[in-house]
Amino acid sequence: MSDILIIEDEPVLNENLNQFLTSKGYQVHSANSKATAKALLAEHIFDVVLSDMRLPDTNGTELIEHIKEVAPASIILVMTAYSSLETALDVFHCGAHDYIIKPFPLLEIEHKVENALQYKQLLNENANLRNRLHQDSENLEMLAGNSPQICELRRLIGKVAISNTNVLIQGESGTGKELVAQSIHLKSLNSDGLFVPVNVAAIPDGLVESYLFGHIKGSFTGANQTREGAFRMASGGTLFLDEIGEMPLQIQSKLLRVLEDNQVYPVGSDTAVPVDTRIICATHRDLDKMVADGEFREDLWYRLNVVNLKTPPLRERMEDIPALVSLILQRLKEELKRPVMDIDNDVIHHLMNQPLKGNVRELKNILERAAVLCDDNTIRVRDLALQTGDLAKLQLDDNGSLSDLNTAVEKFKQQHIVAALESTEGCRESAARLLGLSTATLYRQLDRLGLKGYVARSAKGVIGPLPSDNDK
Repeated sequence: MSDILIIEDEPVLNENLNQFLTSKGYQVHSANSKATAKALLAEHIFDVVLSDMRLPDTNGTELIEHIKEVAPASIILVMTAYSSLETALDVFHCGAHDYIIKPFPLLEIEHKVENALQYKQLLNENANLRNRLHQDSENLEMLAGNSPQICELRRLIGKVAISNTNVLIQGESGTGKELVAQSIHLKSLNSDGLFVPVNVAAIPDGLVESYLFGHIKGSFTGANQTREGAFRMASGGTLFLDEIGEMPLQIQSKLLRVLEDNQVYPVGSDTAVPVDTRIICATHRDLDKMVADGEFREDLWYRLNVVNLKTPPLRERMEDIPALVSLILQRLKEELKRPVMDIDNDVIHHLMNQPLKGNVRELKNILERAAVLCDDNTIRVRDLALQTGDLAKLQLDDNGSLSDLNTAVEKFKQQHIVAALESTEGCRESAARLLGLSTATLYRQLDRLGLKGYVARSAKGVIGPLPSDNDK
């Protein structure tokens, strides 16, 4: 539940705001003077402070400066009866987030408060990102490891971050494209600004323009309040457009205009709003092919693809799995409040032999599930099974532990050769061709693996005596 402080000397408005915001689920406190407000600010931490511009014992700018001094984490919204540009500039220079002109409908206050809380959440997320980066800049999840691919990616991130150029990140799902974007932002010159992530694929086509560029009240059905949009929210920071390949063609042309002019036109407005926003995009799709097929604008592709970074799939850097596992488990210990203290070596071997098509995201899910299910704070192979039957596919010894690699390989060879014999109804020559072996080599493998007299269940008749060694 969010805490709100109302500072308003007009009794009726103060009470109306209190009742309305309380009905919306907020914890509300009220003050009618600077003195009362100072006392409340000394006792409580408020997420949002909604303050009148003029009070009996102070003016608005002095009060805002006091709030910023004693409660720097609070988001300040100012109520004023003066709509001049000078008033607006005073409000923002003193540190207020936004202002609202009296008189106003209560629904507009609700909208302003929601925006302020969303802004505060982004500030907190960005602060957490900065803390994580400062704690260990080289071992962030998904970017951990010492494989050539991930070392090169980290090197490029460091070079790209110090410029303000547009970046396109391409890679499979789960390879850490957003984390790369976050790392670029946190190492950039505009790291004090917000990092605003937008998943283009998750926005309905009809709302993409409004979500990105904002809209004014009444510009379309349902536009009950003015919205600033992601570009303006990220001004002075970084806007991360994930799944850029899903952007509708008609919006692509408007995005190109924003990149060229550094200004946005909110939906329903003829007035341009300047923005200073760095753009980082990401996609798992082949934009080259989409351009050739007419599904993505070539001129926009050139604008976005100034620097191209590729996030490698996990199968191309399997040597990084031990480092990734260590880092992920450390994070899980904090998040799950469970002291997972140990992990069997068999677990690492098992994970390094899995396809992990979901890349690092799948690895994280597997380990989180195992951390929840393990019995004695030690993750074992049996804790990793994602589906019924997964454990049956593993080569386990009589004690239920993972077999050594040589034994597992021999068992696999045996099973694979049997499968080839079954598919060819026991014909050794056909099975050898299927396996890419000479017939003589297949016979030697059958002898070594104890399958010399094997009779295929699929055979139409009993297979005759196998040739002797002299016949091979």
